[in-house]
Amino acid sequence: MKKKWLALVLALAMSLGLAACGGDTGGSAAPTPATGGDSSPAPAQSPAGGGENSGDYSDLKIAVLLAGPANDNGWNATAFNALTAVHDKYGLKEELGVSESVAASDMEEFLRGYAQDGYDMIVAHGSQFVDAVHKVAPDYPDSKFVISFAGEGTEQAPNVAGVGPVNSGVLAGAVAAAASSANKIVMLGGENTPSITELVDMFEPGAKAVKPDIQVETAYIGTLTDADKAKEVALGYANQGFDVICATANNAGLGVIQAADEAGIYAIGYNADQYDQAPDAVIVSILRNFEGMFDNVFQEIANGTFEAKIYAYGLKDGGTILSDWHGWDEKLPEVKAAVDQFLADVESGKLDY
Repeated sequence: MKKKWLALVLALAMSLGLAACGGDTGGSAAPTPATGGDSSPAPAQSPAGGGENSGDYSDLKIAVLLAGPANDNGWNATAFNALTAVHDKYGLKEELGVSESVAASDMEEFLRGYAQDGYDMIVAHGSQFVDAVHKVAPDYPDSKFVISFAGEGTEQAPNVAGVGPVNSGVLAGAVAAAASSANKIVMLGGENTPSITELVDMFEPGAKAVKPDIQVETAYIGTLTDADKAKEVALGYANQGFDVICATANNAGLGVIQAADEAGIYAIGYNADQYDQAPDAVIVSILRNFEGMFDNVFQEIANGTFEAKIYAYGLKDGGTILSDWHGWDEKLPEVKAAVDQFLADVESGKLDY
């Protein structure tokens, strides 16, 4: 079995800090505040995020299995960076186990390899790996398997949990609506799969919470890897007068950002801070705070409080935060103000996300 072990320590562009559980995790870790960039309000504090190291966990081992490359500046990089941070925070002696670009058909073999090697926390980063995890997990009760993200009905084995943010598409919609002058915005999903559809479907509610009359379109590119195809689709919307676009499409999403840059419209980054991809187009990025979420679950594994369930983190809990605005808050103060009001309404309970 081929394993790819990476001994990389990537410097994070920003600290994602806290994420917190929207359900009852049973965790008791102290909260750590998160910020949405240097000028964004901090999301609500909660049990996730780990806080200070409360014990010597250095003998524990973490592995992550990715569907794509660890440096994709998107979904896969988010998990790799987050788990690298958790690994380093607790001074784990064993290198972070990393396998990249793992096909769903090969996942079972990789999972067994890590479990046989005694890894304590094995993260399968993608809902497409649910079936493979549940084939393997019963044979290795001493390992805890974490699927990011897996929805209801996936916590079948006593050593398997789903973890991830919910409603991140809502925040993307709110930002896009606030930034649109043409009152026409679009969200593109890479593929029509449950984990992506959930995000795409929540884009319109978030947008209409900010501008009830805004025109919202959603569609699927049909690929998570073909940036050229994604760019072509995105340019089609730009040519129809849509002036803000967002995509949750892994590597393909970079093509959407390129299209926005070429067309002179705004883009909303997703999963990672994608400002550097197109500084003249990306006004802010939606970050799913996996560092805080993985930290919380790691501590529960270490402390023996892990539960086989869904660890779901809503907007109010800090499961999704904003990147730095990189000066766009000063260029577009009315957009920043509208987003701040949206987040304040979530915090107060006026909006339930």
